[in-house]
Amino acid sequence: MTFRPLTLFTLVALSMSLPALSISLPANAAQTETTTSDSSETVTPQAMAYIAQNINEPAEKRAQALRFIAQYPNENSLVAVARALKDSQPIVREAAIAGAMPYPLEHRYRMVAPLLQDDVESVRFSATVSLIKDFEQLQMGQQAELRSQADKLIAQLKLDESYTQQLLLADVYRWTLRPNLAQNIYLGLLASADKTTELYLNLSTNYYAQGQDELALSTLDKGIEFDSSNANLHYSKALTLVRLDQKDIAAISMSKATELAPENAYYWYLNGVLQEPLDIELSIESFEQAYLISGSPENLYAMCDIYIRNNHKNTEECISALADIAPPQVINDLRAKQAQ
Repeated sequence: MTFRPLTLFTLVALSMSLPALSISLPANAAQTETTTSDSSETVTPQAMAYIAQNINEPAEKRAQALRFIAQYPNENSLVAVARALKDSQPIVREAAIAGAMPYPLEHRYRMVAPLLQDDVESVRFSATVSLIKDFEQLQMGQQAELRSQADKLIAQLKLDESYTQQLLLADVYRWTLRPNLAQNIYLGLLASADKTTELYLNLSTNYYAQGQDELALSTLDKGIEFDSSNANLHYSKALTLVRLDQKDIAAISMSKATELAPENAYYWYLNGVLQEPLDIELSIESFEQAYLISGSPENLYAMCDIYIRNNHKNTEECISALADIAPPQVINDLRAKQAQ
């Protein structure tokens, strides 16, 4: 079972201002402003998008800005990334690849693929790694182009026996649908003194790709023993338990993930889904938290949907807020549910 919020809008919709509802923002909710580590200056995604496009700024500063705005995908950020991918500075182009990660694959491939032929090797490899993570979703022609670049990357990675590069080598094998080659490397790295939680996560994903969910679960349990504070391990365990039809236990793991990463709106959304048959109040609170943190149209829709199904007092206010930004058909569908 795969959980994803319902996509309602195009990329531009992410930049829209959403109406505020009469539920208070939790103290641990993520903010769209932050303070730079080297000064008391408060910066915003808009300001960083401007810095990323300002050719008078040092290349290192522009690269830093591009990595920052990857956390805040919106129209301004998208324009900054698209321009930076064509920049004359390799460090800026490479950072723009990271900045492009939040956007849908169809658009991201179109933007990043030209850099597969970049004059600078590190930029070519960064572009390869960025796109190859979605290898299975690409069209056959795109896969062929990317596999050629991946094989060049593999040849380089084989020459470096460090933990980091060998983990990347295993990942490239996994992404390009060669799980047996990946697994041999992953298992060998378990004995490394440098091993990280990422190893357990990636090995479990490799087992999942082979339909071995029990082994994926045991790998995640070992990862949690290694580092119980890693939210991604609990999140992955929850999804694995869902696939094994152990949804009650999955809800416990998902709840733990939200505790460890309270700023992650997607975790709250999934917690809402899993808690609904168990604790409707906790489910509603989780959907509210997801929207309050992200402000996204998808999470606003999910919140309205559960309000309707439970005759919540804020139903009309929620639908009214959604109606300001959603296509009429979306609202009509919700009204039809409400009338049932």
